[in-house]
Amino acid sequence: MLVVWKVAARQWGLEKKPLISKPTTSHPLQGVKDRTLKHAGSPHDKRSRPVVQPGVEDIQGAEMTISDSRYNTWEQYRAFILSNFTTTGTLTFTSSFLQPSDSGVVKTQTAVTERHRAQGMSGSERIRARLEQMDTLDEISGGVVREVGGLTQEEFTHRLFGLKQELNEAWQSDQRIKALKIGIQCVKLLSLSAPEHFYPSKFILVMEILDTLAFLVYQRLKQKYQDDSPSVSGGSTGKQEAQETARNWFYKVASIRELLPRLYLEAALLPCYSVIDMQEGELALSRISRMIRGIGDPLMAAYARMYLCRMGIEVAPTLTQYISESIEDFLHALKQGLWPEGEADMNMGEDKDALAARLFSPPLEWMMQCLATRAPHHVLQSILRQCESGEGLGQNLLVGAVLTMFPHHFIALQALPLTHLIAGCSYPGKKQHELLSVLGSCVNQVAPPQQQQLPLLNAVWKLITRIPETKDYLSTAGVWLEFTAKNFTSVEVNTLLGDVLKHVGTEGSHEQVHYPALLALVSTALTNSTDSHALFSMNNFLGLLNVFQRDSVSAGDGVTRGVVEALLAHHPGDFTDPTLVQHLLTLCGALHDSINALTTDDERRQLSQLIISFIRQVNFGRDFEQHLDFYVNSRAAFSNLDPVLVSLVQCVCRLAMATWSVMHGQHSGKTAAFVRACAAYCFITIPSLTSSAARLRLYLLSGAVALLNNCLGQGDACMKAAIREVVEVDGSQDTETAGQVAEILRLSVANLASTLIATPDPPDASPPLYLLRGLTNAVRSNTWQKDTDIQVLLSISLLHALSAASQDNLPYHIHSVEGNDSLYGGDIQVQQEAEQLCTTLLQDILSHIQGLTGIHEKRCGPLALGLFWCIVTWCDLRQPQMMNVASLMWSLVLKHNRREVVVSYLQFGLWNDLQV
Repeated sequence: MLVVWKVAARQWGLEKKPLISKPTTSHPLQGVKDRTLKHAGSPHDKRSRPVVQPGVEDIQGAEMTISDSRYNTWEQYRAFILSNFTTTGTLTFTSSFLQPSDSGVVKTQTAVTERHRAQGMSGSERIRARLEQMDTLDEISGGVVREVGGLTQEEFTHRLFGLKQELNEAWQSDQRIKALKIGIQCVKLLSLSAPEHFYPSKFILVMEILDTLAFLVYQRLKQKYQDDSPSVSGGSTGKQEAQETARNWFYKVASIRELLPRLYLEAALLPCYSVIDMQEGELALSRISRMIRGIGDPLMAAYARMYLCRMGIEVAPTLTQYISESIEDFLHALKQGLWPEGEADMNMGEDKDALAARLFSPPLEWMMQCLATRAPHHVLQSILRQCESGEGLGQNLLVGAVLTMFPHHFIALQALPLTHLIAGCSYPGKKQHELLSVLGSCVNQVAPPQQQQLPLLNAVWKLITRIPETKDYLSTAGVWLEFTAKNFTSVEVNTLLGDVLKHVGTEGSHEQVHYPALLALVSTALTNSTDSHALFSMNNFLGLLNVFQRDSVSAGDGVTRGVVEALLAHHPGDFTDPTLVQHLLTLCGALHDSINALTTDDERRQLSQLIISFIRQVNFGRDFEQHLDFYVNSRAAFSNLDPVLVSLVQCVCRLAMATWSVMHGQHSGKTAAFVRACAAYCFITIPSLTSSAARLRLYLLSGAVALLNNCLGQGDACMKAAIREVVEVDGSQDTETAGQVAEILRLSVANLASTLIATPDPPDASPPLYLLRGLTNAVRSNTWQKDTDIQVLLSISLLHALSAASQDNLPYHIHSVEGNDSLYGGDIQVQQEAEQLCTTLLQDILSHIQGLTGIHEKRCGPLALGLFWCIVTWCDLRQPQMMNVASLMWSLVLKHNRREVVVSYLQFGLWNDLQV
């Protein structure tokens, strides 16, 4: 039987009830996390400006504190050396161990351990016996010392690792002399410096073995020391035995004939003085420091001093005299010559000067770090005086180590004298631009006194302009541009950028090679400038931006993108300067043109978001026409990025609403033409989008904006286009899943139907409700996906809209637009048309619900609830047919919905409506 939909008349004025306040025991926002507070005042705010460090003249009397982050641990030095000092040549390995024919002999000769041999001996007898063992060290392995040549670096390292294992095994089997012998032979490997470029790595590998032996010795002493059982004389036997054992080890080391093993082993055992007397350990430091003077090879001596300082800071952290002496000896050794004149390291492709600077930097920097973290101010001053009186490679390396390792406050005070030292460092070692860069990094951390800043900048820039290589020039200029931006105005920054443009201009066709460095300059200027807004008006800064707009710029290398990101991140406020906007539009256009078939979806998304950020930051104030022109140019520049086109349509709609707000809804002839142009822009742009869901949403948005601005023709066209898109969304090849498509359609059609309630029919429309009837036909005529309830959900939304549109007084209107209630003047034909359409939709809904049987029957629950809500809201329940349908739906609601769902509807919605 046909059920006819009968709409009840609604009295909006009577139904509207004021909100009633009720007491509550909890805050409505309780439990909601405020995610904004923890970011408030964050120092990482992209728009915050760096605070210029105060002049150090205010803190000269303060203690020179050192930042731990500036210095490297021994493990970091170890990793650096092993990764940077490698060789492809062959190496020689000399040892009497790890040979199958020899290992058994050694074990046989040392089968009687020290512990058993020492039983029954007095103290002097034990010492004599151990010294006798030291006299026969060369005979322990039968005197067989083998030399293996032609080893690769990996094979050499593997043999050292085998010696380390052998040392541990010997120690565990109480073969102390064998362990010592292994340590001696490992140190002897350091007596051969060739190949020089591998010597630092060989040093690190040998020191690991030496540290292992020293650790085993110290642990043995510590274990003895902790055994404090009292002796007959009342003393501690454990302490006495530990001290005696420690002295025995030092006697053994002192008996080693060769200087290098004796020196390294005593340095490794320095922590053992803690069980004897630390004053002896401090004296030993000075003595070993002077012993190193006997090493003739400057390279071997340098790394021996490095190891001594490493062990010294553990034994005597406050002692610095031996470090100062080691540095003086290091500089004196460099004056003696490193290797024969003209000799070059052919394996590494380096000349002798570059190789020397690379080899000698790690030990000197380590010694300077040990000194800088412990020595008082006057000691650091003495080192600076040595820089002034130095010469050759020593002066070059010393200046570099001072800049790298001394405290920033000290460097800031001495920045100008250090600049003169750098200018005088003529010996080829560390290059001048490297030293200038390190100095710039220091003063960027702590600014010099204000009266020294300008003389310092002038002196440094004279040196920078003479740097021959453009690459080195740009890297150094970038460091000092940061100093200029932090401590001077945009005028000085602009002057420096002008010099940069001169250097880049001389490169001609090679300019593109330097784009990353130029990008770093742009980012540095924007990040550190105290007045970045003024910077954007500087001709040299804009000239630098022009470099990235030339045809030679490749947007695919990431440089152009970096420039755009830097400008967006650091520009204060919106972009209002037309020249700057044009620069950015050109750069973003280059990014857009770089997209090709190989561009990934993620890259497209990132570029789209970057361009959208730029578009949304452009603001020409009240000059709306210029703003629209910009959007027109942007549409032409970014036609292949749908997200950008979507954003442009939204921005144009916002522009039209800004015009409406300025005119308070009363357009003049000029503004009316402008908003019609905005509507035309949207109507032309939307069809180019590939996503039908996006087209539907934008047509609806554009139509609503056009209607609000009284552009009825444009609004009507957009609404018709939106109705056509309803069919396209379901049949499109969008990436959304079926559930996503259903949700998009449900929300979009509900929004569209609600808008059509207040949209007037076109003048030639017949019968009434022309647009709503078109939407109803589109929903009913489409072939929807099987096993879905999309059509029913859309039909319920249409029932609401048609019932509201049939009222004599519409529930809402569009400002300054007459609705159908005014146009038709309460004509009964409007209600008849609405009821006819609703009756058809109701039959479709009931047929669909009745067809849900078996496993699909549970889908009736939400559909029945939606229809029941619509019936009790709009229908005349005095009609028996409608009451029967409502009763049927309610029974399905109770049957197929959870109890809490039904209760919530009764409490918050339906019950209030039933009380009206």
